[in-house]
Amino acid sequence: MSNYPNLLSPKKVGNILFKNRIFTAPTGVHALQHGELGFQEPVITHFSNRARGGPAMVTCTGVQINPAMKSDGNHLHINPYTTEGLRSLYELAARVHHFGAVASMQLSDQYRYDQYYAVSPGLKKMGRDSVEMPREMIAQKAKMFADAAEIVKKAGFDMCMIHFGHASDNAQFLSSRFNKRTDEFGGSLENRARYLTMTLDAIRARCGKNFLIELRFSVSEVDPEGITAAESAELVKLLEGKVDLLHCSCGMNNARYFTTTHPSGFLPDTPNVQYAEAIKASGTSIPVVTIGAIQNLEQAEEIIASGKADFVSIARGVIADPDLAKKACAGTPEDVRPCIKCFKCHDGACYYDHFVCSVNPTIGIEDKLDKYILPTEGGKKIAIVGGGPAGMQAAIYLADRGHKVTLFESKDHLGGQLNFADYAEFKRDLGRFKHYLITQVGKRDIDVRLGARATPEILAAEKPDHVILALGAEPLVIPIPGVEKTVKAPDVFGGEDKLGQKIVIIGGGQVGAETGIHLAWLGKDVTILEMQSRIAPDAWFTYHWAMDIELNERENLHTIVNGRCSRIEDGNVTYIDADGNEQTLEADSVVLCVGFRSQTAAAEALILPGVPFTLIGDCKQVGTVQQAVRSAFDAAMTL
Repeated sequence: MSNYPNLLSPKKVGNILFKNRIFTAPTGVHALQHGELGFQEPVITHFSNRARGGPAMVTCTGVQINPAMKSDGNHLHINPYTTEGLRSLYELAARVHHFGAVASMQLSDQYRYDQYYAVSPGLKKMGRDSVEMPREMIAQKAKMFADAAEIVKKAGFDMCMIHFGHASDNAQFLSSRFNKRTDEFGGSLENRARYLTMTLDAIRARCGKNFLIELRFSVSEVDPEGITAAESAELVKLLEGKVDLLHCSCGMNNARYFTTTHPSGFLPDTPNVQYAEAIKASGTSIPVVTIGAIQNLEQAEEIIASGKADFVSIARGVIADPDLAKKACAGTPEDVRPCIKCFKCHDGACYYDHFVCSVNPTIGIEDKLDKYILPTEGGKKIAIVGGGPAGMQAAIYLADRGHKVTLFESKDHLGGQLNFADYAEFKRDLGRFKHYLITQVGKRDIDVRLGARATPEILAAEKPDHVILALGAEPLVIPIPGVEKTVKAPDVFGGEDKLGQKIVIIGGGQVGAETGIHLAWLGKDVTILEMQSRIAPDAWFTYHWAMDIELNERENLHTIVNGRCSRIEDGNVTYIDADGNEQTLEADSVVLCVGFRSQTAAAEALILPGVPFTLIGDCKQVGTVQQAVRSAFDAAMTL
C-alpha cells in the first residue's frame, strides 16, 4: 500500500493520462548555456534528469515566440523558428519521453524594441517609459503564441504553458492596477482578459484539443491594488473550454512581492496553496495546479487528498532532489533531500552566471559528471574529523563509494554550525537538511564516534588511508573595549532566555541580520549595528528581498549602517556614526556577529606523516552551506 495514495494516483486531462499528481515547474537555467539559439546538452540533461526522477510531467524552461528575437549571448533565448532551435526541441522532448514523463514547454515573449510596449503608458521597465501596446501588436503576439505552440507540438511536446502571471507584460493586461486602457482591452474583466482569451483561442485553433494548454497566472497579486482571488474566480469562468490546466501562482516581479511568488522561510510552509484552493472553490471544471515551495511529500499528499488542488508543481524541490517522485513511490520520504530556500539556484542561474544548488552539488554539472566522479574500487579506510554539513556529506558519499568511514565529532551530537537552525523558525528548512544528513549517515555503515575529540594519536591508531579534516570555523572576536561582555552569535540559539529585552547586535552581515530577525520574532527589541553601508551585503539578492521585509517592517527591529562600534559597557554600546559623531545605544545584552575564522591551525595539527589528507568546508575556507557540500562532493568523488 502506498504511503501517498492520492499524490501517486493517476489523473486524465483531455487525452493525456498523468501517472501521478507531481509536475515539475519551469525554471530559469540561463547559466547552463551561452546564448545559443537551441538547447544545449547541459539544459537537455538537466530537464531529462527531472523526468528520470519520476514525475508525471516536466515543464521545460521556455522558447521565444518571436522569430525576430536575437540572443544577447547570455540568457536563454531559444528560437524554435531556427534549425538549431527546432532540432534541439526534438531531442529535449524525446529525452523527457524516454524517462516516462509528459513533456511540456513554456512559451516566452521577451521582446526588445527601442520603445517599451506595455498594456498602458506610464509604466516603466529598465528605466524606460512605456508606450501603449497597439491593437495590431496584441493580435500579432496572440498569433506568435500559436505559431510557437504549433512548432513545439511538431517537435513532440504534449502540451505548453503560457505565462500570464507575476505582473509580467502579459499579466498586466489582467490587472486593473496596470491596465488603464479605454479600448476593448481595458475596463471590464472580460475586456482585460481579451488578450488572454485571444491567445488561448489561437493556440487551440492551431494545435487542436489534444494538445494541452496550461495557464500560469497570479490568482492574487498580493498588492492591495492588484488582482484579488475573488477576481480570479470570475476570470476562470471566462476560460472554461479554452484552457486545460490552471497553474495557480501569486505575487509580482518586484522586491516586495517576489518572495510571495517564490516563498522564503519567513513564510509558513506551502503558503500559496490557498490560491489554488480558492480557484477550486469557485466551482471551475478546469483541473487546478498549485505551486510555491512544495517539497514535503506529506504536505503534497494532504493537498491532493483534501481537494485543495488536482496537481502539485515543484521547482526548487526537484532541483534539490530530482528523484523526489521516485522516493515517494518507494515510500522513503526521509531520503528526499530538502530544499533550504536559499535562492542560490534562482539567482545563480538567472543573474550570477553560475547555476548551483546548496544541497545538491551535481546541479550545474549534470552533463559532466563523468569528468568529476572518478572510478573507485572502494575499500579505503577514511577518517573524517568534524560532524558538520561538510563532514557528514563527505561520509555519506564515501560510504556510498564503498569506503570504510569513521566520523569523529567532539560534541555529543552531529550538525556543526547547522544546529542553530533548530531554534530559528524561519531556518526550519535548513534544520530539515541537517536532520536529513544525520538520517543518511545513520542509514549507512559509518562508524560515528560522538564526544570523541580526534588527536594525531587517535587518528594514527585507525591506520587510515586518507584523512578528511572538516573542523569548521569559530566566531571572530574583534579588539573592542568591553568585547568580553558580548555573546557570540552561535551561543544565542538555544540560549535566548539568557538575553535581556533590549539587544544590540554588532555586525550586520547575513548572520547578524538573521540573528536579529530571530530575536525580534521572539519579541526582543533589537538594533543591528553595521559598519558597511548596507545590511547583509553578503546575502544573495532574492533572499535579501525577503530579509528586507523583516528588517524594515518590524517595529521592534532597527538597523544602523555606517556605524563603527567603539566600546561596550554595562548597559550601553557606543559607536561612531557616518559623520564621525559618537552615539550611544542602550543594551541589556550585546551579541557579536562579525564573522568566522577557519580552524585551519587545529586541522593542520591533525595531519599524519605520510597519510594523504583533504581540508573541506569552513575548515578550508569560511563559506556557505553550498560551498561546504560542494567541497565534500569534490573530496569524496576523487577517492
